[in-house]
Amino acid sequence: MLTPDLLYTLRIMAVKSERVIRETGTSRAIAAIKRRIVRGELLPGEQLRQERLATELGISRVPLREALLVLANQGLLDYRSQQGFIVAKRTHDELAQIHFLLDVLESELLRTLEWPDGKTLARLKKLNSQMADLVDVADWFEIVDLNHEFHSVLWQLSTRNLISEEVQRIWPLADAYIARGYRNSSDRKAAVEFHDRIIAAIETHNEAELLKASSDHRRATIEGAEPTFL
Repeated sequence: MLTPDLLYTLRIMAVKSERVIRETGTSRAIAAIKRRIVRGELLPGEQLRQERLATELGISRVPLREALLVLANQGLLDYRSQQGFIVAKRTHDELAQIHFLLDVLESELLRTLEWPDGKTLARLKKLNSQMADLVDVADWFEIVDLNHEFHSVLWQLSTRNLISEEVQRIWPLADAYIARGYRNSSDRKAAVEFHDRIIAAIETHNEAELLKASSDHRRATIEGAEPTFL
């Protein structure tokens, strides 16, 4: 017999189950759409067809729209009243501004980081090793997220928490363009080598080399993405 208490419990379980399904679908949609943008399958200025995307991703419109709102908040998508969601298109000047902000803010984070322990160093080395495994493979796009995670570990070592949060907010604005800097295996290999320099500088507590290696890494990535960018 279904008592009032049991009915209440079942309703709560249903709500929680629905939320989990929606959140799972949203997370999956975010990853899938971001991947398509990074791979160049969705081009800057292209309009997203929500019905088609929902069908292709196998999710309902609710988690899809939640995903689109998240990506718009990250700056990967724009919303226009007559078109809906479109892939954000950055001008050369906007990309230059993003590069400038990352250069200034990330440098400040590195200047104020606390030298990590062995566990954190091991994590950095593992991330870079995973990137190295993708240097010569056809499906290399995960390297963009690994690169982001590598740098995120560094940012979190700084005492400048507000600056770290701002860099985390700005970084996705350049994700699609950063990916262009990894199109060639030689560029992906160079990124791994820059990370090796960063790790070596941290191990020896060499702040000057840490800042230089990081700056060289940013410039090489941007130049690989847009030869006429700087």
